[in-house]
Amino acid sequence: MAGGIAPHQHPEQEDVCADGAGIYERALRSGGSVARAEAERAPCLIDLGLLHPDPDREDIFLAVEAAVVLPRLLDTLERRVAVERERGARLAELLNPMMRLEVASVQGGPFTILEGLPRIKAAIDEAVDDAQERMLAIQPGGIRSESALADALPRALKLAERKVQMRTLYQPSARYGRGLVEYYTALDGMAEARILDELPERLLLFDLSVAIIPAQADRQVALEVRQPALIDYLAGVFDQLWFTATPLYAPPEPSVDGVTDRQRAIAQLLVDGHTDAIIAKRFGINERTVRNHIAKLSDAVGGSNSRLQLGWKLARSGLLDVSDADCRVPPMRARPARETGPGGTLSGSHPASQ
Repeated sequence: MAGGIAPHQHPEQEDVCADGAGIYERALRSGGSVARAEAERAPCLIDLGLLHPDPDREDIFLAVEAAVVLPRLLDTLERRVAVERERGARLAELLNPMMRLEVASVQGGPFTILEGLPRIKAAIDEAVDDAQERMLAIQPGGIRSESALADALPRALKLAERKVQMRTLYQPSARYGRGLVEYYTALDGMAEARILDELPERLLLFDLSVAIIPAQADRQVALEVRQPALIDYLAGVFDQLWFTATPLYAPPEPSVDGVTDRQRAIAQLLVDGHTDAIIAKRFGINERTVRNHIAKLSDAVGGSNSRLQLGWKLARSGLLDVSDADCRVPPMRARPARETGPGGTLSGSHPASQ
């Protein structure tokens, strides 16, 4: 540039920069003209029509009054906005049908996200209406609410009318819920339930064709699965758990040296360093019940002064030793379309309590 003036640096998304505003103001105050070299430092002024070359002198630029330029600039801006709005409308008209096609493709695929309880219940209703052979459920977390059972009963009765096999796994504390008895009575022996101390997250599986599992801890979002290999895997996991579980209303478990199998399992978790909260969650019971079991374990080993000492005594007591007979894994067996497993009882399998 002439006179060694540094080239203009213009910030992004700024029509008139600070340097340009200063040059324009000086031009207006000095009689309406500015030297070409200074004008070229702010090309934004030239682009907007605030400065233009003097037709009589090559080294001079003339300033145009802002009152003349502003209406023209605003009119140009309004036309630009109108053009962008028209462009947006054309894009919406073009892409909206494609968005619907994309949603249809996702919903029809092997995995579907279900957001919100109404959407989850609608998917469960659809699966219940389509089921012809089996409905398997895992319901951890202890006592089922009476409202959830009442909401689920019509679905279970539909399945019972079609003689669909229903099996549900609960944690032992579920059997103390008053609503479960009424639920059993209404189903009149058309379903089975068993209990297991520790269970994975919730699962609803229909006819080895569709499964519904939680996708968030608050259970406000679920995942509908229709991938055959994954469905078969989930069914196999369920059957392994089922074969190791006991009937829902089995006789009280026998104790050895005053310690039950449940307490022995809690002792193992305590020795492994788990907190009362984690143990309670694993067994679907409250922390107060966990503390009661721990107190009985402490009595069984002669008392203790701390949790650390209790863990040390339990580890050395022999209570955690398991015989070879206790370690046997039930054999795998085929999953027939309809089967009434031995030892089953009327089930609280409620497909709505996702």
